[in-house]
Amino acid sequence: MIFKDDCFLGRRFLITGASGAIGGDIAISLNNLGASVIAMGRSLESLQKLKDKMPNKDGFIPICKDIRELDDLREFALNLSKEYGELSGAVFCAGIFQILPFSRVSVEKSIDVFNVNYFGNLEILKGLLDKRALVKKGASFVFVSSNAALRAQKGLSFYSATKGAINTAIKSIALEIAPKYRINAISPGIVRTQMTEALEALEALEALECGYPNGLGETSYITPLCLFLLSDDSFYITGENITIDGGASL
Repeated sequence: MIFKDDCFLGRRFLITGASGAIGGDIAISLNNLGASVIAMGRSLESLQKLKDKMPNKDGFIPICKDIRELDDLREFALNLSKEYGELSGAVFCAGIFQILPFSRVSVEKSIDVFNVNYFGNLEILKGLLDKRALVKKGASFVFVSSNAALRAQKGLSFYSATKGAINTAIKSIALEIAPKYRINAISPGIVRTQMTEALEALEALEALECGYPNGLGETSYITPLCLFLLSDDSFYITGENITIDGGASL
């Protein structure tokens, strides 16, 4: 990874979905480069296991929180910044992957997907953008979206909708928060994580791999782009959605 040692020294970042594979890898990398990380996830056990991998354990704060609980998320995020100190940005990785044929799509079956992938992460962002929040000028926010919003795939109509909502929302948000803050999204293709186990169970992963010229992704392929967008070197990039899928969307 081409980042200088301690390039994030003295900075603090919030990560939602940190107990997942992508969020966890980003958390470890930030911590390794000198940052303090507030790691939110639904599984305290997973967060504690993640802490064991941290080179600087004192700079890792695990927070067990389900972002389906929309009502208090804004105040919760605001209080995090007050309790742990000024934030330099956040990465929104919390998400649910859902495979469901369109004939079976319903609000009841899919409301959790929209609440976690879209509304929950946005409520956290609202809390951080509150005037009372301690967020550093020049802070960068990164949403983990998906190439499913750009590339048609069977059974992903509702999941794709949640990611498409992110991609369009950040453009308007970027205009509203500039020039004080920046916000971008990255859209990975299929990455080998716990979320893709459902595809393996359906024996669909091997077939999908044929559509990936450079093969299926790994979490380590996604992290460097996220770190770049959090860094000052990307200060002139905002409101963008960057696809990183090994050529699948070609």
